[in-house]
Amino acid sequence: MKRIGITQRVVYLEDIDERRDMLDQRWYDFAEEIGVRLIPIPNNLENVVSYIDELKLDGFIFSGGNNVGIFGDSLIEGKTIEDDDVAYERDKTEKTIIEWSVKKAKPIIGVCRGLQFINAYFSGVQDSVNPDIHVAKDHEILFRDEDWEKIYNQVSTVNSYHRYGINEDKLADELITTAIYNDRQIEAFKHYKFPLYGIMWHPERYDIFQKSDIEFFQQKLNLL
Repeated sequence: MKRIGITQRVVYLEDIDERRDMLDQRWYDFAEEIGVRLIPIPNNLENVVSYIDELKLDGFIFSGGNNVGIFGDSLIEGKTIEDDDVAYERDKTEKTIIEWSVKKAKPIIGVCRGLQFINAYFSGVQDSVNPDIHVAKDHEILFRDEDWEKIYNQVSTVNSYHRYGINEDKLADELITTAIYNDRQIEAFKHYKFPLYGIMWHPERYDIFQKSDIEFFQQKLNLL
């Protein structure tokens, strides 16, 4: 069984001054469905590369939660978890994982915030979106990639839980749109060269997991 690392959101508990790594338990249910052993990655590692090398991981999922505090390979100064929901330790961890994965040709699937992080790492920009359309809503999206259409069809309905998104004209140059919402918001992309992918919907939040999401993760994580 392949071993897939998954990044975690950081939650700050002010009353006890504690920072916690947290992950929705439904990710483990989804991992069982696609047939992988899921390994959560801590955000306070001194040596991320040594940690993931020793685990012999086959790929990664960048989960949702938190806002992005990076642009290119640099942290955006002045952000805090209290005011901005930005955890620099998470940004540093995911930055290192992207660099390691590119060198090792390992796949990454970014989900919601994970998609936004990959875009920001390659110097794309995200903006706030209308919460009446994108927070706890289902909507149709249009797929533009032949391989993705074979999985999801040309039009598919997905869930939506995000307050930030990416306009098509602000997608990083190295990324290619694979699905879009009708207000020109990016819903999915792939890297033009490396096995890096992003989706804005949450496959783990369905009561019954979608067959299309299962097939997509199995295909892109090289499980088939």
